[in-house]
Amino acid sequence: MCRHLAYLGPVVSLAEVVVRPAHGLYEQSWSPRRQRYGTVNADGFGLGWYPEPVASGPEDESGPDEEAEAPEPARYRRAVPIWADPNLRDLAGAVRSGAILAAVRSATAGTTQDESAAAPFRDGRRLFSHNGAVPDWTRLPAAIAAAGGPGADAPLDSAALLALDARSDSALLWAMLVRRMRRGEPAGGALAALVRQVAAVRPAARLNLLYTDGATIAATRQGDTLWYRFAPGRVVVASEPDDEPANATTGAWQEVPDHSLVLATRTGVRILPLRPPAEAATPTHSPSRPIRSSRRPDNRLPADGGSEPESLTMITQRPRFTLDDRLPADHLAKALRADVASGLTAEPKTLPPKWFYDARGSELFEQITRLPEYYPTRAEQEILTRRAPEIAALTRAGTLFELGSGSSTKTRLLLDALTAAGTLSCYAPLDVSPSALEQAGTALVRDYPGLRVAATVTDFEADLTLPPDAPGPRLIAFLGSTIGNLDPEQRASFYRSLRRTLSADDALLLGADLAKDPEVLVRAYDDSAGVTAEFNKNVLNVIDRELDADFDPEAFAHVALWNEQEQRIEMHLRSLRAQSVKVPALDLSVDFAPDELMRTEISCKFRRDSLTTELAAAGLTVRHWWTDPAARFALLLAVPSR
Repeated sequence: MCRHLAYLGPVVSLAEVVVRPAHGLYEQSWSPRRQRYGTVNADGFGLGWYPEPVASGPEDESGPDEEAEAPEPARYRRAVPIWADPNLRDLAGAVRSGAILAAVRSATAGTTQDESAAAPFRDGRRLFSHNGAVPDWTRLPAAIAAAGGPGADAPLDSAALLALDARSDSALLWAMLVRRMRRGEPAGGALAALVRQVAAVRPAARLNLLYTDGATIAATRQGDTLWYRFAPGRVVVASEPDDEPANATTGAWQEVPDHSLVLATRTGVRILPLRPPAEAATPTHSPSRPIRSSRRPDNRLPADGGSEPESLTMITQRPRFTLDDRLPADHLAKALRADVASGLTAEPKTLPPKWFYDARGSELFEQITRLPEYYPTRAEQEILTRRAPEIAALTRAGTLFELGSGSSTKTRLLLDALTAAGTLSCYAPLDVSPSALEQAGTALVRDYPGLRVAATVTDFEADLTLPPDAPGPRLIAFLGSTIGNLDPEQRASFYRSLRRTLSADDALLLGADLAKDPEVLVRAYDDSAGVTAEFNKNVLNVIDRELDADFDPEAFAHVALWNEQEQRIEMHLRSLRAQSVKVPALDLSVDFAPDELMRTEISCKFRRDSLTTELAAAGLTVRHWWTDPAARFALLLAVPSR
């Protein structure tokens, strides 16, 4: 069902790309080797090319210092076999371009047979081809509207259907794609969303789509074959490889896995998985009890009230609530020992803030969020209250992931908005506390009857693997300015890990506390009631209990200070006297001098320009930025850069 290719690179003749390569597209019209459906492509062909030099950046990310955007492409299309056109060889030898899209056609039954149905289709400077078939395609818009879910709010109306370039499934897909891109969706995300939308109502559809704007190629493999070859400055994406030998100028052919999205430019190629469409959850047991896929019991610190193991249950059908425990049985105990050993022997001494949060620490932090001095929680909630419906409309998320979810309280604003928008089918929280996840998950499946909760017990700083079967598009929420607890190097590593997990139509919702008057910041971390001081000292209680240490919390004072150079609040514990602390579990004795500081937390504060820059360096583009009325806190929506 068709063969097609797209080329970006040095200016060459069309013949060099389409006609001359051994077993290239020209020969594939009558002798395809890898075509899964049909044996000949004799129902027409088309060539599209950009007649002038084109920009090297994507269509929606060009800046004032970049080259001018690609001109409108020219096309040559015929309704005869490519080998039967007597003018093709002269034309292809004379016309030269650095950006080409070409296709040979095997028509779907019941579609237009004239040249209007031959790819490439064109809209402005965009070109498109479809290799595949959509069963019962004339009823596709009605099926999408009836199914609901992401994108169903914008089916093609009667006027748009009458204005199709041709009466064919490919022309219909093109019209649906153009509609998305005219609404501002980037090409990669629009292709992925379209494939997901069509596959949800036509599971047998074959949806190998190919797009270029003259600077970027976006393609999907869904049901047929797709390959690419890349060398710096040159890339070809094609239904199947030609027989030209690989060299330093052309690169070697690589096969694209099925159910994938390809994003290619002259500088590189990225392959991203296409997520499955949202599926309706079918309860198979009481929704108030989770089915656990854990390999061990609750892994709270042993002395902090860990539970007994449950009997394991084989998951054969999709339940409303699952709890997947990825952490080894002794993960927290080993991590605590390692962090305390390295932190107490460092110069200066440090302890990671995650050890604040035993049961008492979590209770104290909940008190902190209600203190008048501590604004971040209220400010973020103000933004979510006002912007959650907009976020739902922008992302159309099928799955909401939340990193470090805890009790998932603020998340309900997003859940409400996404549920009201009709797109959400799954909430997937990640946290180190199985008890917190179980409590939150039980409440959510009770309060949201149509929602599936797929909770994962993991340390996302070390394991940021998101479940592969989560319906897309996916919105990853990292709220509370927890990102501020990471230093610049840790943040860069986190962003890179996150970026590797994201598909083209996924998005990151990030909460960030903004830089402001240092007096306001210090008061937020050193409240008049002394709750934060008790919270800070609680880390010593954790070490005493878990490692049999003899820290005296009353021998330390809470200190909060603003580090102007690093643009961050730091919390320390200051030794009130010369003292020696023993940690028998580590065979360690640690001396503290009078007034010696031990850092227990950093909380970096951000400015829009610098945060946008560090996200861009990791391949994430900030599309939206919202603040509370006092501009104390920001929520940003970032998407994978093309």
